[in-house]
Amino acid sequence: MAEQLRVGIIGCGKIAHVDHAPGYNTIPGVKIVALMDILPKKIRSLQKAHAPDAEGYTDLEKFLASGLDAVSVCTPNYLHCSQTVAALKAGLHVLCEKPMAATPADATKMIETARKMGKVLQINHTLHYIPIFRRAAEIVQAGTIGTPIHVRCVRSGGSTPDKGWSPGAKWFVTKACAGGIILDIGVHMAEIMQTIAGKIAEIAAYTDIRTKTIDVVDNATALMRFENGATGVLELSWTTPVGAMLMEVYGTRGTMRLFFNKENPLEVLLPGKQKTKVLYPKLKKLPHSQLCFINAIRGKAPSPTPGELGREAVALCDAIARSGATRRFVPVQKFEEA
Repeated sequence: MAEQLRVGIIGCGKIAHVDHAPGYNTIPGVKIVALMDILPKKIRSLQKAHAPDAEGYTDLEKFLASGLDAVSVCTPNYLHCSQTVAALKAGLHVLCEKPMAATPADATKMIETARKMGKVLQINHTLHYIPIFRRAAEIVQAGTIGTPIHVRCVRSGGSTPDKGWSPGAKWFVTKACAGGIILDIGVHMAEIMQTIAGKIAEIAAYTDIRTKTIDVVDNATALMRFENGATGVLELSWTTPVGAMLMEVYGTRGTMRLFFNKENPLEVLLPGKQKTKVLYPKLKKLPHSQLCFINAIRGKAPSPTPGELGREAVALCDAIARSGATRRFVPVQKFEEA
């Protein structure tokens, strides 16, 4: 492998602009040399903003054959599996956006291909690279609030992502593209609940479509039973006039509250004691996702968010969706490795 790592980006939309391209541009010895999108105007936009020397491609095969070492897959959900597998088979390392796939079976196919080819497969579960979430997990795992009894997580907002996050990106709200709030937001929050409080065993959910112009779930409420006996509730919505982002973990010794923004603290409340506030600016900065991906390629450290973690997140989303369709508790799919 050349001393300088040659990186390409598949999909030149919003997440490539705000995360992947800026991330790579901070890493010594890494250069974005190729961009691929079916829309040339999107390629030109990313070139102008972040990768002026990169070649543009509208054909995936030509892009993959352009002499790359690694790629980011930043396309709509339904393309993640096929494009990741193609890149891995071309001998490239892959950083794939979340959700890594639309189904657990496709996620397994991606993992198996990466193992066969001996390549790094990392999933861009960005919450793992935000200090406040790392601190929350450390507090719970250290036993500060005792053993988790119940977890509540709320993520809600007043618009679908094709209107708020990435205007015009209709795939977010299209069933054929594996859109919907479960794979878009639930994949983050269910997985981080599991990271903080332990493995989730089964899920019961109500799901609904309240936006009349779309065909994907835009509201979901899931009841969870953790393997350790704890319970959890995940509340997701794209239709609340005033949004909310919070997580509460109730333990046998106390409570932790996490508000997902820089202004509000992470709070620890213990009986008979003044609550402890953990302010965001005081937390140690973590390496970002692209740096961890490159470090894994260079053999410096294993990826914090490998394909196996991404597959578990997809399995949680799959359980929410299946329960929402059947109105029954369903077990979260477990994976047996060969």
